[in-house]
Amino acid sequence: MVRSRSSILLLLIPFAVFFISFTMPLLWAVWQSLFNSKGAFVGFGNYLKIFKDASFWSSITFTLIYAAATTLLMVVFGYLFAIVINQLGSGEAVAKTVMLVPWAISLTAWGLMMQIVTSQDFGILNDLLLRAHVITKRISWLGVEKYARPMVIASRVVKEVWFSTLLFLVARQTLPAELYEEGKVSGANPWQAFWLITTPLMRTTMLYTMTILLIFSLQEFDMIYALTRGGPGFATETAALGIYRLGILFGRYEAGTAYTAIWSVFVSIFVVLILGRVLIRSLESKG
Repeated sequence: MVRSRSSILLLLIPFAVFFISFTMPLLWAVWQSLFNSKGAFVGFGNYLKIFKDASFWSSITFTLIYAAATTLLMVVFGYLFAIVINQLGSGEAVAKTVMLVPWAISLTAWGLMMQIVTSQDFGILNDLLLRAHVITKRISWLGVEKYARPMVIASRVVKEVWFSTLLFLVARQTLPAELYEEGKVSGANPWQAFWLITTPLMRTTMLYTMTILLIFSLQEFDMIYALTRGGPGFATETAALGIYRLGILFGRYEAGTAYTAIWSVFVSIFVVLILGRVLIRSLESKG
C-alpha cells in the first residue's frame, strides 16, 4: 500500500509540472482572448474576427502543407541516405561527423544563406541554372508564390534531412546481423533484404522520427522569418509567423492570444492523436 501511494505521488509530480508549465499559460491565454484591447469582455468576438481573416486560413493551410511535405521528404530521403551510408564501411565515421555540421548552423542563419543563394540578382542558383541552360532568365525564387513555397520547403529539407538520416542510421545498426545472414542463406538479394527485413524492422523508428519531424515543422518560425518574412503576401506565412505578426508586430494582443489559443489547441490534439497511434503500433509490434 505504501509503495502504491509512493508510485502515485511520483506519477503526479510530472503531471503537476506539465499543468503548471503548459496548461496554465494556455488557459490564461484563452481567458485573455475573451477581452478586447480596452479590457472589455467580448466573448468569442476575437475568434470570429480571426476566422474571418483570410490570412489566418492561408497561414494554417501553408503550415499543414509545409509540415506534411518537409516531414515526408525528410523521412524518405533520410531513410535512403542512412541505408547507403551504412554500406560505406570505413567512411561511415566521416559521414556521421559531416552530418553533424548542419546542426551547428541556426535556422535563422540558414534562412539568410538561402536568401543569398536564391537571390534573383546575384544568387548562385540562378547562375548555375543559366549556365546549364535550364532557364533562360533569372527567376525571383522567393518573390513569386509558385516558386517561394517549394523553395521554402526545399530549404528546410536540405538542412534537416541529416537529422533523420542519423536517427535511421543508428537504428539500422542495432538490427541483428543474424537476420541478414539467414536471408543470404535463403537466397535473398540486397533488394529483398532491404524490403523484407530492414523496412519492417524500422517501422517503429520511422513512426517516431516522423512524429518528431512533424512537431518541429508545425512550430516553424526562424528560418521562414529570415528567408521570406512570410511573403510574398502571406504565401509562406506559418501559424507561428501569423501569431507574431498579429500579436507582437502589430500589437493586436487580443487577436494574437486568440490565434495562439486556436493553434495551441489544434496542435495539442493533433500531436496527442499521432503519439497515441505511434505508441499503440509500437506496443503491437513488440507484442
